Amino acid sequence: MAVFFNMLTRVIWVIDPLYHNKLACPPTGQRDEIIAWKLHDALFTCLNEFYAGWPTSKDNWTLKFPSMTNCIFSRADTGGCVLHVARHFDAHKLKMPLTKYTVSKTKRDALHECLKLQGNFSSLAQDAFWKVLAPSDSAFV
Repeated sequence: MAVFFNMLTRVIWVIDPLYHNKLACPPTGQRDEIIAWKLHDALFTCLNEFYAGWPTSKDNWTLKFPSMTNCIFSRADTGGCVLHVARHFDAHKLKMPLTKYTVSKTKRDALHECLKLQGNFSSLAQDAFWKVLAPSDSAFV
């Protein structure tokens, strides 16, 4: 799940890829609500400790649990889903829909970004690129 805090509107967005439009009641809703409020308390403890005078209050916040997809994802897919949500959520909606294809693309893009990190000298990066560029010459055949 991903939790976003909109400091201007005092809304906590709790987005879990296991919520989909075909469910009447999310299976993890109660647990996610407890986690969101604990994170809210921890955030304001941190703000009060390190940023005294922060121009917002801990009180009168609301929780929103939007369903962002019609797709049913497995728990194994949720990491890619959360990464997609973190990249494409604009505080109201997803700029790019949450589908099996877009999650797969997000996972590939994230792998590519990790492999091309400056200072990555592992052979895994080279082997993975060869697998993509010249599959017949790859050590992963």
